[in-house]
Amino acid sequence: MTNSRSTVLSLAPIWRTVWRRTFSIATVAVSASVLGWLPPANAQTSPVEAAKMRAEKLMNAKIEWHGPTSALKPIAGKRLAVISCCQAAEGAARPARGIVEAGKLLGWKVDIFDGKGDPMEQNKALNAAVDSKYDGIALIYIDTPVVSEGVARALSAKIPLITMGAMKNTPESIPDISHDFVGIGRAIADYMIWKSNGKVNALLLKNTDLKIVIDGQYKGTFEGLNDKKQCPDCKVVAKDWSLANLDTQPAALASAALQADPNINWVWCFDACMARVSRTMVASGLGTKVKGAGFDCNAENVQLIKDGQVQTVCAADPREWASYGMVDNLNRMMQGKPAVAQNIPVRMFDKSTIGALSESEVKNGWQGDFDFRAKYKSLWAVK
Repeated sequence: MTNSRSTVLSLAPIWRTVWRRTFSIATVAVSASVLGWLPPANAQTSPVEAAKMRAEKLMNAKIEWHGPTSALKPIAGKRLAVISCCQAAEGAARPARGIVEAGKLLGWKVDIFDGKGDPMEQNKALNAAVDSKYDGIALIYIDTPVVSEGVARALSAKIPLITMGAMKNTPESIPDISHDFVGIGRAIADYMIWKSNGKVNALLLKNTDLKIVIDGQYKGTFEGLNDKKQCPDCKVVAKDWSLANLDTQPAALASAALQADPNINWVWCFDACMARVSRTMVASGLGTKVKGAGFDCNAENVQLIKDGQVQTVCAADPREWASYGMVDNLNRMMQGKPAVAQNIPVRMFDKSTIGALSESEVKNGWQGDFDFRAKYKSLWAVK
């Protein structure tokens, strides 16, 4: 194998914008079926007990390999462009790094473009990748309709294009690596109901940029908490914020909301946001008054849960595993073959279960309870 290197390429943003189209999730690969909702054990099962049963199903999910059973021999020397929605968000930075790691095994040169939470920046990066004639392009949490100009140029140039965590791709022939994002959101709602005995007063910090969050995890949690049969005493307030203001806006919104309503007992957002909110809550002395619910299970959030610092639960897919799946499919697509189902697993963790994570997972985030790296290396016949 030839040596590979990775470069982070940053393109200065032209202006900020927020897009608000809604699409349904269309995927080539979804998680193994662990999110089906359990019916009540009998007619006397309480809503809280039913929520507990559903949450525990995801917390105790048994992870097995349901991915491909064969692969194509890699062709060394390929050049791959990875365009991340925002490298400041660890949930996007992790898979970008994972693609670098997997690409190196195949002898590929991988460059990361930082979309900086700006669709104009993301489209500019995609166009730059097309102009540079990369052999493949991976989009991380970027919806193809938002960067339609660059997508059209990539497809016209016959450059293999794949997404991670996109909404309905346009055209639908573009493969995506995803899991049941709505199911993840409902599982988090179930956990909140269970741990609060049905007395949830939640602040949902709703990011306005990431469609996969709006129509995925947010949709699942919002609907779960607003289902009066599931939680008759739940109260929900949502506050919008933009990815460009990740470092300041969510924490400020949470602080203001808690000061206005001391009865709020849950704050919800994805883990890169939750880490910032948790630190602010602890520093301001509000950390004992609220619990945090997030998703991604990044390293910082795992530690917050272990330390009992606001964040209480995280639900996630193993981002590095998904990255290897993207590389596997790009290797197929570069050789004229179709993408295949990768079936990325999902689980949920709190303080009672997070202690089972390895030292490496505490430092790097949940890796999937399975040696996916060895599996892909075996499929690719690389060391």
